[in-house]
Amino acid sequence: MNRLRYGISVIIAAICWAFMANPSLMALEREVVISTWQGPCADGDFEANLATVREVVRLARERGSDFVVFPETFLSGYGDLETVKKGARSLDDPAVREFIAESAEHGMTVLVGIARRTGDVIWNTVLVIEGGNLLGTYDKCMLTGSDRDRMKFAPGRDVPVFESHGARFSVVICHDTSFPHPALLAKLRGAEILFTPHYNSIGPQTVDDHRKWVRNCHVGLACLMKLAVVRSNVVVTAKPDSPGYGDSFIMSPQGEIIAGAELFRTELVTAAIGPEMFKIPYVWADLDEVPDWLNEAVAEEMRKR
Repeated sequence: MNRLRYGISVIIAAICWAFMANPSLMALEREVVISTWQGPCADGDFEANLATVREVVRLARERGSDFVVFPETFLSGYGDLETVKKGARSLDDPAVREFIAESAEHGMTVLVGIARRTGDVIWNTVLVIEGGNLLGTYDKCMLTGSDRDRMKFAPGRDVPVFESHGARFSVVICHDTSFPHPALLAKLRGAEILFTPHYNSIGPQTVDDHRKWVRNCHVGLACLMKLAVVRSNVVVTAKPDSPGYGDSFIMSPQGEIIAGAELFRTELVTAAIGPEMFKIPYVWADLDEVPDWLNEAVAEEMRKR
């Protein structure tokens, strides 16, 4: 319990520091073109998934995209420990290094999920790649019970903000979007775009309720945080007892779908996000309007948890 309270206090301190250090958040410098892909994952088959990623990168490049994003742990697969271990790779893996180097051939920022191995530890990670380099990584911090107990992922401990193509952006993964905290930290650190890779393979009795819940969580994050939100999800049709519905989209800070994929269809969706979407009359209010007493009261209640 003491460790939990300490961890919460560290998060609160980081949020408060970021808020005070940067009360006026940056505006998007220019219009950016974003592509998000949804489709089937070959669970545990790293080579097959890498081939899919390369083809989608080619298509996104033809559309003039600045960014392209893929689903959660897409390179590795998801679902059980055997699959995760089979598809897991380290950042030093030759195939991973080669793929990162290939990004020097185009101007896009590529965000792709992987089960990232470091020694005996495996992380649910998104690689952020650009210009032949790894800009950084994000590790899923809000793990589900299956993530933690069945697949043995280690939890992430930070929400970094990256900068590329005149935009500041962060990544959160799947269950992270069920909570305001990761997106709030990203916003307070200056993010304007939030990428949210998912691997949703849900029982048929609850799949539509889950879809509605996830979409409405994204609307809330977009509007309350004034973020453009870009979702990428898998499509699973070969498992009737656990379908994956897709529902990938690009959402404005107004919470409106600018472009969205059809359910259960493999598709690359592309749309532009512009600076005007972050200003009145499209959005209203901002976090710098919150009085100090309210920020402090929320922080105090969080410390009590």
